[in-house]
Amino acid sequence: MNLRAFSVGLLLVGAGLTATLTECHQDLGAAPLESQAPPSSGSGKLRIYDVPEPVEELAQDPGEREEFLRLQQTGEPAQRTPLIETFVQKYPESKYLGQVHHMATLDYRSLNQPEKMFEHGQETLRHSPDNIPILALMALAHSDKGDPDRSIQLASRALGRLQKIVRPANTDPQQWEAEYRQYTAQSLAGLGHAYLVKYEMERQTPKKASPAGESSAGPAGAETDPDQAKAQESPSAGSSRLATLHLARAFGYLTKSLIEEPRSQFVHFHLGVVSTRLKRFPQAIDAFARASLLEGGYREISRRNLESLYRITHQNSLDGLQDLLAQARVDLAGGNGKPAPVTEESGEPGPE
Repeated sequence: MNLRAFSVGLLLVGAGLTATLTECHQDLGAAPLESQAPPSSGSGKLRIYDVPEPVEELAQDPGEREEFLRLQQTGEPAQRTPLIETFVQKYPESKYLGQVHHMATLDYRSLNQPEKMFEHGQETLRHSPDNIPILALMALAHSDKGDPDRSIQLASRALGRLQKIVRPANTDPQQWEAEYRQYTAQSLAGLGHAYLVKYEMERQTPKKASPAGESSAGPAGAETDPDQAKAQESPSAGSSRLATLHLARAFGYLTKSLIEEPRSQFVHFHLGVVSTRLKRFPQAIDAFARASLLEGGYREISRRNLESLYRITHQNSLDGLQDLLAQARVDLAGGNGKPAPVTEESGEPGPE
């Protein structure tokens, strides 16, 4: 099957591969927010993020302290968010605002209210610019809003902070390591996702067309100087090279993310998209297979993409797919969710 038929095949499976990343997320509805962010530990002991502890005597009145403690003790997001909104309005100069906005950001994420999550995430970073979980979460949020450059900035800051952070002596080493790897994985995923969005945006940038009647031959049929011709062609060629570079970076960061967290459905799905764009079809099949086996909102679209790619690369047959899924299930159970290595077989499928 040729590449044209391959493209048509992918078009039939839905928005996940042929549409922009924004359209893909719209197609999935509530799924992306749940898939992007690691769950909060809820322990409050690891301190892997930097939110200054307020000094109790600086509270404006005893009621402020009491209401803040009530927020901390309310564990249900649907119950806590109204209390948070009241607290923020009532105490706009509170020394607790950094922590309150942090709680609100995670609560609204779990409630799948992205606009409120974004609002409180912005406020959290204003009070605490080195808050690692919020930096990583907001990196993904900015990509969803079409601002991948801001995403790259925030994810890079999170990784830089992680490289410098020192585990406090009173924390559990294993739990600390788990959260450290978790936020490293999420930050890398944020970078990979941002570069995939940049790739999609670059692909959709309109190319400047030559004015009617002009050609590379130059005016009056005269031959164009080679350097001049090269300069005329450079915008389109440069755009193509830049898009390819974005895609290569996306592949690299997503692959590194899986080293830290092999069971991320979000990363496996987007690695499948990137691998398809790179025509690394065995890797794309491998990634979609894993994404289709993991819990989350990308399960159905991953399975559709998997079956479409498998048919295209196996003479319109699904023979052997169950064996591939069985091996993927074994790999995931063993913690080896990392993508398959790139092989020489990766490339455009041949004719049937």
